[in-house]
Amino acid sequence: MHDLTLQPAHATFDDDAKLSKEEDEEAQADAVEETSPHGLTDQTNFLPTKQVIMVFLGLSVALACSFLDQTIIATALPRISSDLHGGRDSSWIATAYLLTSLSFTPLYGRWSDIFGRKLVLLVSLFVFLLFSLACALARTMIQLIIFRAFQGIGGGAIITMVLIIVSDIVSLKDRGKYQGINEAVIALSNGFGPVIGGLFAEYTTWRWAFWINLPLSGIAILVGIWLLPLKRVEGEMRQKLLQIDYVGSLLTIASSILLLLGLNWGGVTYPWQSAQVLVPLLLGAAVFAVFLVWEAKGAKLPIIPLHIFKNGTVVGVYIATAMNGMTFFAILYYVPQFLQLVRGDTPVTSSLLLLPFLAPISFVVFCCGQACSRWGKYRYLIIFGYGVWSIAQGLLCTVDEHTSTARIIGFLLLGGCASGFTFQTSLLAAQAAVPRHEMAVVTGVRNFVRLFGSTISLAICASLVNNNLRAAVRLLGLSTAQVEALLDDPTIINRPAQLSLNAHDKAVVIAGYTKGFHSVFYLTVACMLVACTASTLLIKQHELNRDDDQELKRQARENLKQRKMNKKGEKDVEAGVTPAATASEKA
Repeated sequence: MHDLTLQPAHATFDDDAKLSKEEDEEAQADAVEETSPHGLTDQTNFLPTKQVIMVFLGLSVALACSFLDQTIIATALPRISSDLHGGRDSSWIATAYLLTSLSFTPLYGRWSDIFGRKLVLLVSLFVFLLFSLACALARTMIQLIIFRAFQGIGGGAIITMVLIIVSDIVSLKDRGKYQGINEAVIALSNGFGPVIGGLFAEYTTWRWAFWINLPLSGIAILVGIWLLPLKRVEGEMRQKLLQIDYVGSLLTIASSILLLLGLNWGGVTYPWQSAQVLVPLLLGAAVFAVFLVWEAKGAKLPIIPLHIFKNGTVVGVYIATAMNGMTFFAILYYVPQFLQLVRGDTPVTSSLLLLPFLAPISFVVFCCGQACSRWGKYRYLIIFGYGVWSIAQGLLCTVDEHTSTARIIGFLLLGGCASGFTFQTSLLAAQAAVPRHEMAVVTGVRNFVRLFGSTISLAICASLVNNNLRAAVRLLGLSTAQVEALLDDPTIINRPAQLSLNAHDKAVVIAGYTKGFHSVFYLTVACMLVACTASTLLIKQHELNRDDDQELKRQARENLKQRKMNKKGEKDVEAGVTPAATASEKA
C-alpha cells in the first residue's frame, strides 16, 4: 500500500490516491478470502462493532418486513375469508407463501455464494415489495393466493440472507448476542403482527396488512444499499451463471411443490385416497429421490451437499427445527381461530391474547444469545426449551369455550418463554458444527426444514379442523348450502341466525370446532416431544471459537483504519492539499 506522504516526484497526488483506493479495495477483498473446495469466494467479512451496529439497522428492517407479513395475516384470515368468500381455501393464503418460500430457500444460500449476499438480499426485497402491492390490490381469493405465492419467493430469501450475512460479519462466539438481537426483532414482529392485523381487519380493511409492506420494504432496500458492505465475489457473470445447479434447482422446486400440494389437498379439498392427492404425493416423492441422486452423483456444485447429513448435530437441529416450525405456526394461525370461532372473541381480542406467547420470546432469545456469547454453551438451553414447551402444549390441550382467559394466558406465556430457548441456540449449534465455507448452505437448509414443517403443519391442521367440523355438521343434517356457507365464512357461527341454526345446533358446531382445535394441539405436543428427543440424542456441544477468528478481527481493524486514511486523502484532494504541501507545512 502506498504512503501518501512519500511519493515519487513524477507521480501526481490524484493518480496515487486513485491507485491507493484501488489497492485498498483489493486488500479488503483479499484480506479474509478463502476458497471452498468448489472454488467459491469466502465472503466472511468481520466488521468493527460500530459498523456491525449500522449493518444491523438495515438487517432488522428487512427481517421485520418478512416476519411482520407472516404474522399480520393470522388474525385477519377470518375477515379475508368472509370478504373474498373463500373460507375453504383460506389456509392457502399462508400456505402459498410458505410453499414458495420453502421451495426456493435451499437455493438462496448457494446463489448468495455465487452472486454475493447483498445482491441476492436486495433482489428479494424488491420482489417482496412488488407482490405486496399486488396482494393489496387482489379482488378474488385465487388472485390473492397466487400473489402470495410470488411474495413468498422474496420473503423467504430475506430471512435466509439476513441470517447468512450475520454469520459473515461477526465471529461464531460473538454471533450469539447478535443473532439474539435478530431473533428479538423477529419476536417483536411476531408479537405486533397479529395485533396490527386484527386492528386492520376490525377497524379498516385487511388490505392494509399488505399496504404496510410498501414503505417498510422500501426503507429496507434503501438502508441495504447504503449500509450493507459489499464484498466482491470473484469471477465473471458467465462463470457465475455456469456455476448454478439448474437441474438441482428445478428438481427441488418441483418436488417441494408436488409434495405440498398433495399434503394441502388431502382431507380438505379431496379425500386422502383420491387420485388428486396420491398422484402429486407419489410424483413429489419420485422427483425428490431423483434430486437426491443428482445432488450426490451429478451436480458439480450441489445446492444441498448431502455429506452435511452425516453430522449428527446438524441432523438433530434439522429435526428439532422442523418440529419447531410445525408447532409455532400451528399456534400462530390456529390459536386466534380457536379464540374467534369457539370463544367468539373479536380479531383484536384474539390477537391480544396471542401476545403472552409472542411477547416474551424476544427477551428470552436475547438473554440466551448473551449467555451463549459469554459462556459458549447452547446444548442444555435447547433441551430445556423443548422440554418445557412440550408441557405448555399439553396444558393447551385442556382449553375449551369455558376456559378462563387467565389460564389461556398462563399456558401461552409458558410456551412463549420456552420457545425462546430454542430459536437462536439451534441455529448457533448448526453453524458451530460445520466449517466456515458450509455455513451459508447449512443455514439455508435449516430455514428450509423449518418452512417445510410450517407448511406441513398448516396443511395437516386445516385437515384436522375441517374434518372434525364436517363430522359435527353431519349429525345435524345441515343442507349443502349451510355447510358451504359455514366452510366459506367460519365466523358466521357467531351469527347463527344467518344459517338458521338454533342454540343446540350452534353448540354442536362449536363442539366440532373444539375437537378439531384439540387435535391440532395434540399434534403440537407430539412435535415437541420429537424435538426434545432429537435435541437430547443428537445435538452435541461444539467449540464456538475458531482458529482464525482473532486474525479476521485484526484484519477488520486494519481495513477500517485504511479506509479512514483513504477518506482523509480524498478530502485533502478536494481541498487542494497535496502531499508536498503537507510535508512543507510540517517542515
